[in-house]
Amino acid sequence: MEKDLDFGLIFEKFWDGMNRNYVMWDIDSTDWSKLRQSYGPAFSRLDIKDPKDRLMAVGYLQQMTAGLKDAHFMLEFDDPQLWPRQQSPADERLKLRTDYHRPFAADYFDRIARKYLDQPFYDAYYHTDLTHQLAYKAGTIKQQILYFRMNAFAIQRAYQHDQGRMKTLLDYVFTSLADPHLKGLILDLRDNTGGDLRDLNFLIGRLIDKPLTYGYSRYKLGNNPLDYSPWMPAIIRPIPNSRAYAKKIVVLLNMYSISMAELTAMALNRLPNTTLVGERTYGANGMLAEAVELNGGSFAVPDFVRVNMASALFKYADQQIYESIGFPPTVVVPHKQTATDTDGQLEAAIQLITP
Repeated sequence: MEKDLDFGLIFEKFWDGMNRNYVMWDIDSTDWSKLRQSYGPAFSRLDIKDPKDRLMAVGYLQQMTAGLKDAHFMLEFDDPQLWPRQQSPADERLKLRTDYHRPFAADYFDRIARKYLDQPFYDAYYHTDLTHQLAYKAGTIKQQILYFRMNAFAIQRAYQHDQGRMKTLLDYVFTSLADPHLKGLILDLRDNTGGDLRDLNFLIGRLIDKPLTYGYSRYKLGNNPLDYSPWMPAIIRPIPNSRAYAKKIVVLLNMYSISMAELTAMALNRLPNTTLVGERTYGANGMLAEAVELNGGSFAVPDFVRVNMASALFKYADQQIYESIGFPPTVVVPHKQTATDTDGQLEAAIQLITP
C-alpha cells in the first residue's frame, strides 16, 4: 500500500480522475462539484486500516456514481475482502427495467442450434485471454437462411490466430454471404458482451461497397471536464473487392447486447435491408481505451480501486445519444424462454426472411 495513503487522499485522486477523464459531463445530471463538498469530509473521517471503514468507502463511491450515464462505468476494488469486487451502476439500473430478465442459460444457444439449424452446423471456441472465450455458431435454417451467432467480438483476431475450427467457421460464414441459394442472414447478438471495435470493418466491411457513416464520436482534448473535441464521423469502410449485400438481414438483440453488439446493430440498421428484432439493448456505446491512448477514460487509484469507463461519447446517425438508454429494435419481440426451447425471437427473424 502506498506510504501514508489515507481515505482523504484516495478521495482526492478519485475525484480528480473522474473530473479529468470522464467524457460525459455535459449529458450527465450528476453534480460532481457538489459531491466533492459533501463526500470529501466524509472520506477524511474514515480509517483506511479499519475493515468497516473500507466497506463504508465502497458504499460512498457507489452512492457518488450511481447515476452516471456511462454504462461502461465500473469500479474494481483491489482488496479481496471488499465484496462484490466489481460495482456497475448500469447493471443495477438494468434490474429496474420493466422487461428485466436474466441472461439465457449457459447451454441455451447449444440447444437452440440443435433445434433450429440444419445438421450438421458449425461451432467453434477461441480463448481471447485467460478469462474470455469466444463461442460462435453458424449454419443454415431451412436450407435458406444463414445463421451466425456470436457471444462477443474478436472476429478478426480469432480469424488471424486460430487456424482450426474457428477459421473454418468464419470462412464458411464469409463464403455463404455470396451463396445465391440463401435468402438472407440472421445475426444473433443476444447476450453478446461486445469486444473489438476493429470487427466493424472486418465483418460489416464485407456487406457494403462504399463507406458507411453510422454515427459520430467525441473525445477529450484537455484535462478540464468540458474540453471536448468536435464530433467526428464514425465510418465503416468496405474490405477490398466487397459487394453490397442485397438480401435481407435480421439482427437479434436483447438487453444483454452490449457495446460492440450495439454498434454493430446500429451500423447495420443504416442499411435499408436490415431489421432489428428483440429487445432494447443495454446502452453502453462509448469506446473503451486506456487513458494513455486517449485523453480520457479508465484510470486507477493505486492500492484501492480501478475505474473503468468509456474514452469517447458516441451518438447515432440520427443525432441521438443512446448511452444508458439502449437502442430500440425495429420489431419488438419480448424475451420468453420455454421448456420446449421455442425461441420466439428467432422464429420472428425466420418469418421476416422466409414468410
